[in-house]
Amino acid sequence: MALDRKIAPDTLTIEKFAFPDCEKHLTPSGHTIYAVTSSNEEAIKLEIVLNAGICKQNKNALAAAANSLMSEGTKLRSSIQIADEMDSFGAYFQTKCLIDDSTITLYCLKKHLNSCLSVISDFLLNPQYLESERLIYINNQKERLKVQLEKTGYLCRKAFYNAVFSETSPIVSFSESIDYDNISRETLIQFHENHIHKQVVYIAIAGDVNQEVINTVSNFLNNFNVSERKNSYLQNKAKSENVVIRKDKSIQATLRVGGKMINRKHNDYRQLQLANLVLGGYFGSRLMKNIREDKGLTYGIYSTLESYLDDACFYVEADVNAKKKELVVAEITNELNMLCSTNIPEEELNKAKNYLIGSILRGIDGPFSLLDRHRILIDYGFEQNYYDDFIEIIKSTTPEEIRLLTAKYFNPDNLVTVICGG
Repeated sequence: MALDRKIAPDTLTIEKFAFPDCEKHLTPSGHTIYAVTSSNEEAIKLEIVLNAGICKQNKNALAAAANSLMSEGTKLRSSIQIADEMDSFGAYFQTKCLIDDSTITLYCLKKHLNSCLSVISDFLLNPQYLESERLIYINNQKERLKVQLEKTGYLCRKAFYNAVFSETSPIVSFSESIDYDNISRETLIQFHENHIHKQVVYIAIAGDVNQEVINTVSNFLNNFNVSERKNSYLQNKAKSENVVIRKDKSIQATLRVGGKMINRKHNDYRQLQLANLVLGGYFGSRLMKNIREDKGLTYGIYSTLESYLDDACFYVEADVNAKKKELVVAEITNELNMLCSTNIPEEELNKAKNYLIGSILRGIDGPFSLLDRHRILIDYGFEQNYYDDFIEIIKSTTPEEIRLLTAKYFNPDNLVTVICGG
């Protein structure tokens, strides 16, 4: 039978959902190892969570620099030797520094896990922060910053966070060129000593995890103390004025409309995720249909909820023709007002519900993706049934609840507009 592409395939409603469990192993050192086991996956994904995020730095760019440079040479290994040794195991690792924490992520075969952890232990305990590596890093970051400062997207993002969050919030710690000059070897060593050396929050691991693997990770953790996260940077700030940044010769403008928001810990957050999806969270959203498909004012527009452990924000973002930026802002405002004042049709809401539930299911497709979902539960202190309840909350949400939520949280009168370009 020929496929009729004019007819959409049937959709099914998820009637029952059970979020897969995550094993918890308490080590003699007092750490917790969270494990997602799959015997079908030969590789291992391991994440070492450190209490060394941007919220811990006392100088701009310091946390990212310390996390990046600690693997660029130790007392026993040069940066080249570290890279070559990991390559010989067919392994890959990277460090990532975020607002609330930093993470070392390792991908390797199970048989090489102990050898890879030996290398990681070396640079966690014995980093040299060599002057030659520091200078290379600083020069690279300065060049990267020069490129970023020419982009309307970067300038808009920076101005938006400064408009929404207080000046002491780690979320607004955008680096200037001089900040890199202020990072000395001594400050790197001090940051490492205070927040990284012999300190691990927890380890999360996925793949072919058996007792041997747990024992290997437990032995690794014997060299480290338990680090407890006690982040607190939530601060109120009065609504800022709109911001317009002119950029000569720029034919494109980047805009953001948004403001401070509740984070994942709030009871309204899961329903607000559904409301955000309707507005601009997927390709079938209202913003995409109106501003991209109907009016052709942008190639892409989206809205998002951005949650941190101690704060959050919401925004709509788009890159547009600089001559049309005011029109796009007006259309965004119209869509926000409509969502705040009129009940969404049941058919549109059900489509968004199915998409959101489907995205949750896609997010647990495989042990590595499932580990990412469990890390949200771990970091926010949620119970195992969080996603089971999530599905039920989404399925039972009514059009009236969406209207009331958006009126409370997405009211354009309470949002700030930032435009850069043109």
